[in-house]
Amino acid sequence: MKVKPIGSRLLIKEKKPSEFFPGTKIVKTSTKKEYVADVIAVGENVKFINVGDTVKYSEDARLIPMRHNEEEHFLISNDMIFAIISDE
Repeated sequence: MKVKPIGSRLLIKEKKPSEFFPGTKIVKTSTKKEYVADVIAVGENVKFINVGDTVKYSEDARLIPMRHNEEEHFLISNDMIFAIISDE
């Protein structure tokens, strides 16, 4: 099953925090949820956010669980996205 968001909703897949400290093979004993996700699909009213972007979203966001291509994803409202994250 594929999910196509409508209106101002986005389909996101949460990114799991790294298990290791950056640049090492030392395992982190605890990880904090980062509220970062990859954008999988966008509704027709979403502007400035594209499929493939990595975004930071609100910890208070109402996430609606959805199965997409047999994997767990979430629908989220566009106004709960705070920023687009990039390596530049």
